[in-house]
Amino acid sequence: MTEADLLSEKEIISLIKKQDSKYIILSEEATSSFQYPSSKQFWAVDPLCGTVPFSAGLDSWGVSVAYISKSKKTSVGAIYCPASKELVYCDENKVYKNEEEFSVSPKFPKIKDITLCLEIERGENWTKLFKGQLDWVKHFSQINSFASAVYPGLQVINGKIPLMVIYKISLEHVASLLVIGQKLGLCATDIHGNDLDLDSFQDKIPEWFVFGWPEPHNELMKIIKIK
Repeated sequence: MTEADLLSEKEIISLIKKQDSKYIILSEEATSSFQYPSSKQFWAVDPLCGTVPFSAGLDSWGVSVAYISKSKKTSVGAIYCPASKELVYCDENKVYKNEEEFSVSPKFPKIKDITLCLEIERGENWTKLFKGQLDWVKHFSQINSFASAVYPGLQVINGKIPLMVIYKISLEHVASLLVIGQKLGLCATDIHGNDLDLDSFQDKIPEWFVFGWPEPHNELMKIIKIK
């Protein structure tokens, strides 16, 4: 956590409370008062997703804010990556990019020729998982990691990266991706292909979060099941 994380969080929470003081806020930097099972309407904020690249002066970081409603259709979210000045957000029905209605129909090559984004925090987890749980990565051409969920999530939404796989990620990091992705027809599942939605994070953090476009996502599930 850096001073920038805390300042960003303070500013975002202040803006939210000016507009809506009714619902509690789940934020990466302040979660002590949050109880998800009793909070069916709330805000989910990641004020600076990618602290490590931000601190290193790299561009692979962003901001995520989502309003989560009892009715999934009325949930809305926004992600912003300052380096590229890209703002993607949704209302109850549509997705927008920089204030214009957004749609994309990407075409990807076969698994062996595409790049996978794989996000795993801490070196010991990489070591542990490569002892049998990550055999499926050999089917990909390239494996990229950005130390962020929002930045590669935006690349998936833009159709530049087909798939993003994250090991143990909490809701505030991916709430906007779930909400926006649902409206674009993207898949959000665990490593076995079981659908993940906001309720999937109620009791515990899912072990894996797989986010991507349907065709490459389905191909990945086939590979893992073959194993």
